[in-house]
Amino acid sequence: MIKRIGILMLSGAALFSVVSSSAQNYQGLLLDHDIVTPADIYELSQTDFSFGTARSMSMAGAFTSLGGDLTSMAINPAGLGMYRRGEISITPAMVFQRSTTDASPYERNGKNRFILGNFGFTANVYQGSGTVASINLGFGYNRIQDLNYQYSFQTHGNQSSLADVFSMMLQYGGISKDQLGGDAAWSNVNTQFWGAVLGYKTGMTDYVDGTGWYPSWIGNDVAISNYTTVVSTGSVGEYDLSLGMNLSNKFYIGATLGIQSLHQRKTYYYGEDYYYPGDGIDPNLDYQLLYSNFNQEVVVDGAGVNFKFGMIYRPFQNLRIGVAFHTPTYFWVDRTYQGYADSKMRLVNLDNPDNIEVGPQGVATAWLYTPVLEDRDNFNWQFSTPTRLMFGISYAFGNRGLISIDYERDWYNGMRMQSNPASISNESYNNTFRDWYKGANLLRVGAEFKPLPMLALRAGFGYMGSMLKDEKAITAVPMTRQMLYGAAGIGILLTPGIGLDFAYSYSTTNYTEYQLYSFEAPEGLNASRSFKTKMNRHTAALTMSFRF
Repeated sequence: MIKRIGILMLSGAALFSVVSSSAQNYQGLLLDHDIVTPADIYELSQTDFSFGTARSMSMAGAFTSLGGDLTSMAINPAGLGMYRRGEISITPAMVFQRSTTDASPYERNGKNRFILGNFGFTANVYQGSGTVASINLGFGYNRIQDLNYQYSFQTHGNQSSLADVFSMMLQYGGISKDQLGGDAAWSNVNTQFWGAVLGYKTGMTDYVDGTGWYPSWIGNDVAISNYTTVVSTGSVGEYDLSLGMNLSNKFYIGATLGIQSLHQRKTYYYGEDYYYPGDGIDPNLDYQLLYSNFNQEVVVDGAGVNFKFGMIYRPFQNLRIGVAFHTPTYFWVDRTYQGYADSKMRLVNLDNPDNIEVGPQGVATAWLYTPVLEDRDNFNWQFSTPTRLMFGISYAFGNRGLISIDYERDWYNGMRMQSNPASISNESYNNTFRDWYKGANLLRVGAEFKPLPMLALRAGFGYMGSMLKDEKAITAVPMTRQMLYGAAGIGILLTPGIGLDFAYSYSTTNYTEYQLYSFEAPEGLNASRSFKTKMNRHTAALTMSFRF
């Protein structure tokens, strides 16, 4: 069942000063949320084909050489030099996200959102007859990435449990039961162990004299069902201030200052049910766990800055060649974390030493709850995203149509942690980036056909390859390894100065296999089965533009 384990969550480093050297690594979808991990930075650094103006969306964003669109500010600002008049536009959109996992569905597997994909304007501030033919200034907003999604699944008849991993974490973390007594104990334990301590407070693990930490409230012959739901909300958006120049109607150059706004709230809901053979009562247990829930929430909020430079060359009227360079986005983010657990247990020992309330048939049951633990001191994470380089070529067939092709290279192995408050060396992060990530290749192709002067039909295709050196490794969380994008649209010129554009796009994202939890210790590996999740997005957008 277990292939290679991709240690992409810095779980070994996350144990920094507390775990003894004999312990190995813990990781998984349900663990390591007390820090910003390399996998988090990987997710937050990606861009999307799906947003911008409706014209750009319907042509897969293949605008490195094309220009003449407000999305150019976020792709190749030299495209602003193509404008001969001012323009203002706004693009509302609807996004319909759907997920599938190679396990039985549970609860919702999708999310629908109304978003603002783009707004902006450009103004012609200089018009001349010399070498500098025109100068345009622009300001706009583009949604760079949509972080609204949900996936949910369940499995049954399992033998492993999150309780096993919690037990091993406490055992190798050197945490004694005396540290965990009373409500004030949370301040005595590092946040990386909060999940395990929540498990202890709800009976998922206990300290057994002579044995150590062990899930003693769960029988050996139990069949376990688990239920997992991940809900993410948020986005990465960019505000662009751009300058584009037209030099002799041959060369177009431009620059953009981009300020990005990042917000993501990610919630993890996890539950286990325990099914005992026979009459459902295990006489070997004093306390018998019936179910447990472990819920977590992480909020990342911050801002970043980058610069973009570009050039477009028009050797003759119908051909355009473009190149653009995007510096890394330097982010400053804060994160908060909270966790909660609850469970239900049955008292099998009828001596009832804890005076648990006895219900029908003389069965004593109790519900155990923990407080909601909050960590709001983990601020000022600083990291930088990949450098991006784009090349494009486009050809116009008179006034009847055009085709545009873009190639983009993104260096994910160049991501860097600049500063972190977790007492982990920045070099530990940076070595992970170098060892596990590589440059990704993106291809965009867009076409436009005008059967009538006031009507344009458009289509586009996009492909993003893997950023992972080993995309077949089982990772701690689902990580993007491939994306396919297709789109179509229509543009109508209502009057010489008013345009209406509609776009529909569909994207599918394949992720790596991942696990819910795993712990590797000298005595062996305890882990959940691996899962595969696939995410699809349908986006419909409408752009209203006014030229003046």
